[in-house]
Amino acid sequence: MDYIKDLTQIVGEKNVKTDEIERLCYSRDLSVHEAVPDVIAFAKTTEEVSKMMSLAQRGKIPVTPRGSGTSAVGSALAAKGGILLDLSRMNRILEIDKENGYVVVEPGVICNQLNAAIAPTHFFPPDPGSANLASLGGMVSTNASGNRALKYGTTKNYVLGLEVVLSDGRIINTGSVLGKTSSGYDLTQLFTQAEGTLGVITRIILRILPVPEYIAFAEARFPSTLDAGKAVREILTSGIALSSCEILDKVTIDVVNKAMGLNIPDHVGCLLFIEIDGNKKAVQENIEKINKICEANNGIENKWEDDPAKRLKMWAARQGVVASLSKVKRGSRMQSIMDDPGIPITKIPEAIMEINKISQKHRLPINTFGHIGDGNIHPIIISDPRNKEQWDTIKEVAKDLMELTIRLRGTLTAEHGTGMAKSPYIKKELGETLEVMKEIKKALDPNNILNPGKMGFDDSIKDIYENFAFLPLIERPGEIQPFGEALDNEIMACIMCGFCRAGCPTYTETSLESINARGRVILAYHLLTGRLKPSKELAERFYKCTTCLNCNAVCPAGVKVPDIIQAARLRLVEAGYLPPIHRTLMESIEAKGNPFGEAIEKRRDIYPTEFKPKEKATTLLFFGCVASYQDINVIPSTLKIMDKAKIDYTTLGTEEHCCGYISYLVGDQKEFEKCIKNNKHQFERRGFKEMVTTCAGCYRTFKDLYPKHDGSLGIPVYHTVEYLGKLITDGKLIFKNGAKMKVAYHDPCDIGRHMDIYDPPRNVIRAIPSVELIEFPQSRNLAKCCGGGGGMKAFDTDMSLEISYKRVQQVSGIGVDLIVSACPSCKSNLQLAAAKLRKEKKGKIKVMDITELVAEALA
Repeated sequence: MDYIKDLTQIVGEKNVKTDEIERLCYSRDLSVHEAVPDVIAFAKTTEEVSKMMSLAQRGKIPVTPRGSGTSAVGSALAAKGGILLDLSRMNRILEIDKENGYVVVEPGVICNQLNAAIAPTHFFPPDPGSANLASLGGMVSTNASGNRALKYGTTKNYVLGLEVVLSDGRIINTGSVLGKTSSGYDLTQLFTQAEGTLGVITRIILRILPVPEYIAFAEARFPSTLDAGKAVREILTSGIALSSCEILDKVTIDVVNKAMGLNIPDHVGCLLFIEIDGNKKAVQENIEKINKICEANNGIENKWEDDPAKRLKMWAARQGVVASLSKVKRGSRMQSIMDDPGIPITKIPEAIMEINKISQKHRLPINTFGHIGDGNIHPIIISDPRNKEQWDTIKEVAKDLMELTIRLRGTLTAEHGTGMAKSPYIKKELGETLEVMKEIKKALDPNNILNPGKMGFDDSIKDIYENFAFLPLIERPGEIQPFGEALDNEIMACIMCGFCRAGCPTYTETSLESINARGRVILAYHLLTGRLKPSKELAERFYKCTTCLNCNAVCPAGVKVPDIIQAARLRLVEAGYLPPIHRTLMESIEAKGNPFGEAIEKRRDIYPTEFKPKEKATTLLFFGCVASYQDINVIPSTLKIMDKAKIDYTTLGTEEHCCGYISYLVGDQKEFEKCIKNNKHQFERRGFKEMVTTCAGCYRTFKDLYPKHDGSLGIPVYHTVEYLGKLITDGKLIFKNGAKMKVAYHDPCDIGRHMDIYDPPRNVIRAIPSVELIEFPQSRNLAKCCGGGGGMKAFDTDMSLEISYKRVQQVSGIGVDLIVSACPSCKSNLQLAAAKLRKEKKGKIKVMDITELVAEALA
């Protein structure tokens, strides 16, 4: 590839990736297809895109534009190799003009980021299910929509103008900031919905609207799809302007019911989710009309809500459909093929009944839901990607769904686009129109370099088996190198939606798919199939992870990504690829009982000189290595609290040994098992009745990991926050009225997302009279990581600090005096970040462990 050097000169060496590991991570999306680019290039300016296209034109090199990679049909996969042009770093909002009702943005801006920037007065109506991740460039290129399309239309209704780079590098501007123009051809609409086949969009002018005065939402229950369909038809033809109207058929209700525990009665055969907005009085009058229409069509009941928080909760059943479908049977996943047909509204009930017949004919479950108000439904197939017989059936199901859609005078894609998945079928719908489209394509892209292999422009995609992502599973099952049934099923369950990017701290720092949960699952998949072998380069991707579990918290399918990463690390260690820094830590634990290589005797240095540990006691205080060697306050503060409460306790002092958590995290199973054996012997010999630990990692290890590795301690294990709560409730701790302060609590990942402990620390803080608890903008299960977990602080110290710095910045401007955590490791990293903040004169926030806060507040 002679052009790589020229490409590097255009965007810089750091913005060009040619290694196989990275390229594989950009080869997937929600579709069943896979296409590996030859090179990935990250552009930041229109000029760079222009130079890149000129280079590609000269060399006839394929170029595939990509935003967030959330396509359900393979629109942004490099079907013909070449350059994958990543536009995610062109992510600036350039102009907001609320008075004239428009914004100017770059294509990498995320939909929800735009809405956050123009709230609370305005909004951008298109709301795809991936709004938290979907790039506006991708939405324009596919004419994306969502729940509100019924009233507000699709993305194309809001595109006022575009800046586009053509295949030869020329830059053109279409449209204007005005809502109307009759100057020349409407090229704005030509490039909209073109899926990057005619030009690369580098700037977008979008129309925005004022937020409606009042919004009401209803869950409407019906005995059958036919009854619900009649009600919808009557509501819409009566002149009532619904903003949303969603449908779930009986098959989908049963799945969602089971997965989410919604307790929807069995006699409910269909659900409608109805939303209406506008003038409050007019909305309330329309609600009465809707209720009467539903009742006249055998409606069982309508549950209305106008409180925003409660409306979101009621929406959960609709928004949770994808998650629920992915949880039907672990190892199976939803398959996006013929998944978004548009059907005339009056024929929706018929369509759903015919889809059920197709399902019965092929003996394959099809769950149907979607936007009934505008005729856009989603028949979703669930299957095991390893089952060749099911794939052969799916191929026939896709044809049947296509023929049904055409027969009902519908469209094969109402919002997802054509991409690769629908290319084999699109000519059936478009006919001679496709030939005209090819002529337009040839005029603007004579060398066919812009996103080739899409939209049916050639015959390279004949059926689902072309560029098939799961081919190794069904053609070469003997070459599969399994991680074990449970973990293999987790890998298969990942639908490649990319939602995990929204919460991943390492992706935020790198903007690379390989340093993100989706990318790591892809790499684990290729370890499974044998395409990738353990290597130093692969180890770098799997060890650049804090194992914070944020990916799991935002994953629609609830995929246990940290477990997959853990399995990959184990395989890497077995192959001899434990990173050198982690090998040093393991050697230190083996020799000194702690990962820092400190002398065993130094564990006592921080203890008060008068403290003498008892041989026998009811309660064992276990402090862990960080509190023992790298902190001067946690141990004295905890001892003070226990003395004040008159607890019969002791510590192990110099006999305390690492719990082994870091050994587990880095994949050194042998060292972890040694730690389990050593600690179990110590605890059993001393006969403790309970254990209290100040360390979040130690807590998870003793409470969760030891039992999973046949190392149950047989005694209750408490984290300090739980134990402090008991002492306060029992009246054993009394607090004084001190100086007022505002405290923000940082949720450690190890006791938060991993162990579901959120309220106990907050209850402790609220019990202190002088303290006002302030929540981080992202807290509890969505709390951002401190950057120090998973062995990350040792592996990449700089990135670890940057992650922590961003966390501290979240509360630097809202009057917080103190950040409190319940993990010495979090405290250590947050202190470094707070020091950096003070050095840059951006704030004076202090950081404490919760034991310090409590000890200082004692009367």
